[in-house]
Amino acid sequence: MKQIAIGFVSVGLAAVAVLSAAAQAPPGAEAGTRRFQPPPLLRVLDADGDGEISMAELDGAAPALKKLDHDQDGKLTRDELFGGPGPRGGRGPGEGMGPRGGFGPPRPPESASGSPDNPLLPKDDAEKKILDALDAVRQGPRFANVPATDGRLLRLLTEAVGAKHVVEIGTSTGESGVWFALALRKTGGKLTTYEIDPGRAKTAQENFERAGVREYVTIVLGDAHEKVKELEEPIDVLFLDADKQGYIDYLDKLLPRIRPGGLILAHNMRSPTPDPRFVKAITRDPNLETAFLLMDGAGVSVTLKKR
Repeated sequence: MKQIAIGFVSVGLAAVAVLSAAAQAPPGAEAGTRRFQPPPLLRVLDADGDGEISMAELDGAAPALKKLDHDQDGKLTRDELFGGPGPRGGRGPGEGMGPRGGFGPPRPPESASGSPDNPLLPKDDAEKKILDALDAVRQGPRFANVPATDGRLLRLLTEAVGAKHVVEIGTSTGESGVWFALALRKTGGKLTTYEIDPGRAKTAQENFERAGVREYVTIVLGDAHEKVKELEEPIDVLFLDADKQGYIDYLDKLLPRIRPGGLILAHNMRSPTPDPRFVKAITRDPNLETAFLLMDGAGVSVTLKKR
């Protein structure tokens, strides 16, 4: 316990020093020059966004640091702590000033109901039940699930393209699957989702039942690299959120199954650092068109298979 306390004090003192330096414009800069933005580690410690780290903020360092675990894998990577480049070497949108001009975290609260300025309003009782279940799920066992902001994007895109068949690589405990189901109950489609871990697959099934969306979901247990070879149906939306070095293999095997006008969505395009082979594959193929979204967090690539 003493070592942990000393560690927090050391981190706090270093953060204060770096934050003070970062708040000043570089030597020789003209008036009005944009200030250097500290990395996420320092911004999240500055909870009130006043440009200073108080002892009270240091006392809350542990829960504050958990907010940096954007991919919910129980670990903080170097990119999550210190920030990483976007697809063109820049920062993602939304990184920067906090609510009072300091360096507080810019991301909205992690809730299925959305942020105060952008609430998710259920259209009917069934949709409300699903959103309530999502909030309840977030309080239970979790493993590498998408943040609510990313989940909303999955739902939006799936419903917008009228998807009849969504394929997901990496079920985890089912949060992303519930977001897909929100759309599929409107489009009349279904989700085929692959998970290698029996425990997570079991939890996912329980979460699908809790949300009342089990009828839209088929869970395939096993190594997706092998299991997807058995897939014969066309795919409207493919979502990759499993082993990051495996994205290129999944793409190679499933791209022929994706219909023209279909989408390939890939999570963690900023943090952890994506596989450059996959990034090249989705940005250098003339048959594909890719945009990178939500790069202030884990990051999502949205790729259209051209008609």
